Amino acid sequence: MISEEKFIVEKFGRREPFRVPDGYFDDFASQMMERLPDDTSQPVATFVSIRQRGRRWFKYVTISAASVCAAIVCASVFLDVGRHNESKPSIGLVNERSAVSSYTAVDAVADYAMYDTDDMYVYLQDDNY
Repeated sequence: MISEEKFIVEKFGRREPFRVPDGYFDDFASQMMERLPDDTSQPVATFVSIRQRGRRWFKYVTISAASVCAAIVCASVFLDVGRHNESKPSIGLVNERSAVSSYTAVDAVADYAMYDTDDMYVYLQDDNY
């Protein structure tokens, strides 16, 4: 700390760049009091009734209940519309699909097991069968 003070004194000297006029702080308090406004009025107290606080709580509960009801109504309408819009295929279309498609459950199992027709022939020709 002392070395820092020595550095500052060597660098800048002992001059004081900030000065106030002589006697400035002698009547500083009286000058400051003169500049303050003369406000002798009493502070106004705010009155908040208990009913207003209760109504504020009631307002939030009402808004949240209305939001939940709206969400339930929207969800029920959406789910109900989805159920009624399911298209049921006509009988002719079902017959065409079954006639055109020859993919059976056995084919699905063979695909799942990665069974090829050559594997089936080898299995059928096996001597242990």
